[in-house]
Amino acid sequence: PHPMHIHAIQFKVLDRSGSRGILPHETGWKDTVLVMPGEHVRVIMKFDAPKGMYVFHCHNLEHEDSGMMANYEIT
Repeated sequence: PHPMHIHAIQFKVLDRSGSRGILPHETGWKDTVLVMPGEHVRVIMKFDAPKGMYVFHCHNLEHEDSGMMANYEIT
């Protein structure tokens, strides 16, 4: 599993592939979502942070250290 975390913004889970669907604790605004292997999760994001560079990554340190981390820019 990949607990995907996005810095500086929040999102709502819209749907996910597979049979799990949206779980009760996944409703409302979040900054982390658990993504299972082979699963796709669709979110809607609220970009209201100040302009700048931010990061999103997997919260499993081994995954993060192996490259499951990237930057994004709010302009």
